[in-house]
Amino acid sequence: GAPDPATVARLMTEHREMLADAAAATEAGQYAHAVDTATEAWSRLQDAYMLAHQPRDAEFRAWWEHSGTGAFDTWEESMQNLAENGFNAVVPNMLWGGVALYESEYLPHHPVVAERGDQIAECVEAAKRHGIEVHVWKVNWRMGSRAPEEFVRRMSEEGRLQRSFAGEETEWLCPSDPRNLELELNTMVEVARNYDVDGVHFDYIRYPGQDGCYCEGCHERFERDTGITVEDWPADLRTDELRDAWTQWRCDQISALVEATAREVRAIKPHVKISAAVFRNYPETRASIGQDWLHWIEQGWLDFVCPMNYTNFDGTFATTVARQIGQISGRVPLYPGIGASASSSTLSADRVAGQAQ
Repeated sequence: GAPDPATVARLMTEHREMLADAAAATEAGQYAHAVDTATEAWSRLQDAYMLAHQPRDAEFRAWWEHSGTGAFDTWEESMQNLAENGFNAVVPNMLWGGVALYESEYLPHHPVVAERGDQIAECVEAAKRHGIEVHVWKVNWRMGSRAPEEFVRRMSEEGRLQRSFAGEETEWLCPSDPRNLELELNTMVEVARNYDVDGVHFDYIRYPGQDGCYCEGCHERFERDTGITVEDWPADLRTDELRDAWTQWRCDQISALVEATAREVRAIKPHVKISAAVFRNYPETRASIGQDWLHWIEQGWLDFVCPMNYTNFDGTFATTVARQIGQISGRVPLYPGIGASASSSTLSADRVAGQAQ
């Protein structure tokens, strides 16, 4: 059933012949030749394995594209490369909490805008020529290393950055601050309004971890919203009496952005899809990072979800996906993220094929 069975058969024959050659070289004490030949034999086996798979219809074959400028000198070259290799979507990282790679009305512009022009405009134009969907990816809340120092300093002076449990400031916007919610919302919506994109994509739609945010603004807003007085802030939040209320309140702050974005984007362009890259281990994500992504799906705020299921082990991947399918219960498509180039993974090409299968 493979598209090219003759090539698969040839590669398998070469694999077996090379293994026999390597074994003979080992017997003869020609160890360098044995190692080189066995390595080539393994490469043939990997190629045969990948070519033995059948392509499937209606797959969402996408890349998370980190630079926001494509993998080549121009977006035209990047889109041509994706199309030639069977991909039908790209998720380019065009904005963070403190910088934009396009003509944003709300965020500072990255220097690439002056050097190469509006990257969303260039990306979308090239994508249309090659039949590639564009789902613009935002890193939410996190300033990012490319945010101008002046902008970060202003956010700090205005008291809009997160503080850790120990009171240390971090370069993440505080999600409970109404000014930050408005900024995040406006940037997501302007992408949908101003560009012919297929979707907008949340990432870092969470807190950094259990250590954020414990600023005085959160103190005031938590007490106001819950009616709970916290005598010893923030220590009391980790007691049995307040832990659940604090977990839910943090989830609510993150969920507010997802709900508002879905509502406003769909009001202006109903066809634009709302999606999110999320941590895989729901429901633990609620307490750890304030990310209640199954709730977003249940409320109809997401059109599809991309859990970051990065692992080198196919069994772990399959088990994780099966659990997520059960949790989602068919409400939206599940497009699992495969860690082909994630910093925590050394996933080989044949394992990418295996996990897709």
